[in-house]
Parts: sequence; structure tokens; C-alpha cells
Amino acid sequence: MAPVRKTLIGGVYDIGVGTTDVEEAIAFWQSCGYRVGHRGSLSRHEAEALYGVDSAVSSVRLLHQNATAGLIRLMKWNTPTGSGLRMAPLRTHGNRWSVHRTDNISNAYVHGEILRQQGKPIHLVGPHYNLDLAKKAAEKKPFRETIAASGDVLLFQPEAQLVAMTRMNYAVPKYGTINPDCPLRLSEGCHMAIVLQGTDLGVFDFYDQVIGFKRYHRVDIGHKPGYMPSDMFELAPDENFTEVDFDDPEAGDAPAEHLPGRLRCFLLRSPRPPDDRLARAQPGQLGYSLFTARVGDIDHMHARVSTSRATRITAVMPDEFGEKAFSFVAPDGFAWTLIQA
Repeated sequence: MAPVRKTLIGGVYDIGVGTTDVEEAIAFWQSCGYRVGHRGSLSRHEAEALYGVDSAVSSVRLLHQNATAGLIRLMKWNTPTGSGLRMAPLRTHGNRWSVHRTDNISNAYVHGEILRQQGKPIHLVGPHYNLDLAKKAAEKKPFRETIAASGDVLLFQPEAQLVAMTRMNYAVPKYGTINPDCPLRLSEGCHMAIVLQGTDLGVFDFYDQVIGFKRYHRVDIGHKPGYMPSDMFELAPDENFTEVDFDDPEAGDAPAEHLPGRLRCFLLRSPRPPDDRLARAQPGQLGYSLFTARVGDIDHMHARVSTSRATRITAVMPDEFGEKAFSFVAPDGFAWTLIQA
């Protein structure tokens, strides 16, 4: 029998989303294919001990078909600490967002465009397409061969930093399972992202060296008009960024073996001062404010994190759902909660 892994089990488990109206938030996420799972709460004292927030909290975990990663944890704080990221552009220092697979990116765009025309708050960007998927666009033969490409559309709303993405003629069968019986035809979160502006890529080493994510790859992106990553990050000629991906330890490197729950870390380099919203992406805030992950041995992981560069490490205690958990701030400044699998 193989030994039980003490560190990370799976990828990013759920996304903590601060909300002002739980039922309205449930209705939105149901349109993305989620359903109500578990409910729970913490008193003011308990929430202060686990999350460092002086407010009671009631939470709902939203499930997505049989997904074991990329879930949603709605968090209704009695006294929110702030309004959150509020549709911050991708490049924003301190940003968090999630990307969900769809088989019809035009459908997702139309939903967003109608919401925009109705005067509702939405930061709608795209769709943008990456024509370099699988091989460079210059090497492809339009009208002669099947073309692989990817497309993204941003559907950022006040409490949901959501991206719909598609992979065309490029098989990723395990990378998110689309729910066809919902208006947006989305999967669970395939990858969850964080963004910093700076120069120190080493702050992300914590995720593989301490938590146990599998480092997948790194890519450097410069200013290139018409190239999807450059356009979506709104890069200027003197700007660039590096993306470092961290996977579920069971994920394979081949596209057919990619698994949901990937953590994508972006480091933007710019001569201009950052739009710093890191403090708005922490527990207690509205919108995306927490990522969680499950581990095989919570006490072992508590000891590992306690000897790392992480800060604000809590004791191990029950979370809203009665699961053994502890919280901390990673070296990059983002808050996490680890849960006993």
C-alpha cells in the first residue's frame, strides 16, 4: 500500500467569496453549474481565531457535479471589512480570479454583454484568442488543417472575478467538467490565479517547496499587441510578466492529464507604481478573498508552515464545516486556509 501523502491532496479546493446576499450569490453560481452543498458558521470569537476577522461568518460550500477542486465557499460576514477587489483588472497587484472551462465562449460573452447593456456592473473583456496553442500561428495552415486555439472572456462582477475559457481542437478531457445544464455552460474552477507586481519570483516557491503543489511550467510574456496574454494584461511596451503554474501533485504534464485546481501565479514588472489591492483580497472582504487546499496530515502541515516564511499562522481548529483547518498568509501576501482531507 502506498503511503498517504501528508502534504497537498488535490489542487486549490475552494474559493472564499465574501458576499452581501447569500441567496443572490447562490443563484449566480447556480447559473455557472454549481449547487448548494454544506452550510456552517463561526462565532465572532471563532472567526477571529481562524481568519483574523472580528466578525461572525456564515458560509455555504457550493459543489460542482463530482468536482474535487475549484469549488466555491460563500462567506457572509456580519461585519465585512471592505468592499473587496471590485472588478479589478487582471494586472492589479493583489488580484485573485478563477477560470472555468466552457464549450461555448460566445454564450458566456452574450450573457456578459446583455448584463452590460442593462446597466449592471461588469468588467467585460474579450473574447480574446490565443492562436499559438499547440504550435505557433505562423506554422498553422488555415483552411488546410484543424486549428488549435484557446479563448478567454472576462466576466468580472463586484463579487465574482470569473473568466470563461475554451480550448478548441485541443483535448484536455480532465481539465474541468462542463455542466451543460446551466445557462453559462461552465466547469468548476480549472485554475485559480493570483497577481503581484514586483521582481521577486521566489515568493512563489512556497507553493511547491512547503505546501506540495507540483511546479508545472513557467512562461515569460512581453508586450505584443494582438497576443492574448499581452492584451488581457494591457501591457505597455516597457512592461512584461512571468507566469508560474503549480498543479495538483497527481496531474500529468501532457494536456490529456491536466487536472483542475491549478494555481497560476503572475508577477508583473512595470516601471509604474502598482494599483495595490492586496489588502482587499483577504478574509473579511467581499468578493474573492481566500483560497483553500486540502492536505493529508493537518498537524504535519501546520509544523511545516510554522517553520516557513508564512506569517499570521493560526492554531489548528474546526472551520465552519467542522473540518480541521488552520490559516496563514503566504510569503507573497495572500491568505490561505489548509483543511484536513
